[in-house]
Amino acid sequence: MNRFTFIFIVCLYALFLVYQAFNTITLEQQLVGASFFILSFGIPHGAIDHVLFFKKRSMTKLKFYILYIGLIVLFVLLWWRFPLVSFLFFLILSAFHFGESQFVDAKFKLRNFNPLLFLFWGLALLATLMYYNINELASITAYFQDTKDFAVVYNKDLFFYFFAITNITTLTLILYFFIKNQMSKRRLSSELFLIALIHLTFFLFPFIIGFTLYFVVLHSIRVMNQEYLFFKSEDANFSMIDFLKLLLPYSMLSIFFTSILLALSHWGFLKISIPYLSIIIISVITLPHAIVMHIFYNK
Repeated sequence: MNRFTFIFIVCLYALFLVYQAFNTITLEQQLVGASFFILSFGIPHGAIDHVLFFKKRSMTKLKFYILYIGLIVLFVLLWWRFPLVSFLFFLILSAFHFGESQFVDAKFKLRNFNPLLFLFWGLALLATLMYYNINELASITAYFQDTKDFAVVYNKDLFFYFFAITNITTLTLILYFFIKNQMSKRRLSSELFLIALIHLTFFLFPFIIGFTLYFVVLHSIRVMNQEYLFFKSEDANFSMIDFLKLLLPYSMLSIFFTSILLALSHWGFLKISIPYLSIIIISVITLPHAIVMHIFYNK
């Protein structure tokens, strides 16, 4: 068991005790808690994309920022014209990104199968999260006018097949990597234990809590650790304070603009619901971030 799985278990147990003590956690409390942790850890884990990119590729800063911001603008336009297609693309993109970050330390040699494992691991993760909370998601989707188009995604009978296929395929691929000597017995048991733990978490807790637990502990903090170790490997004197200084400027900038947009939606200046706006914001910054991290992991 690695340290991130241990931290995840501790957080899981702490939340279980909170539920036992208070019987429930209101939606407002979930949103406040999730917002705090995602702003504190989720946004910073992508705040040094520019630094990581220039460590791996040679390009002028102007060209990089034009491409980075251009991808964001293009994805916003795609959301404007084709929201359902954009949502599905976001899920696939996120799935691959989550899977790639999960196995970045594995150094697999089955190049043709690596992308499949990354994609299906992430798809199984999202399918599990959504399947166990599909009634909650369907209710939220139906409540807001601009998210009703997504209702087609949350058909429980059809979604079960997606849930089953992605999980079975993921387990099959993991076993295949083990059989091909790409994964040790220890790594195999660790991965199977983590999958079971994720299932338990998403089954026990509402969508917002389950996603926040995974995204903060098993993804964002893990990725920031990878980033920190990379800088540490290049400079032995690189400290945690140095790392925080790198994270701070763009983290604060992102939090500022995100807060402005959400406030404009809340006050009615933007004719778009906060859940829909949140999905768009997260997705459009995920696209360039996932590309940069793919370059970072593979160069």
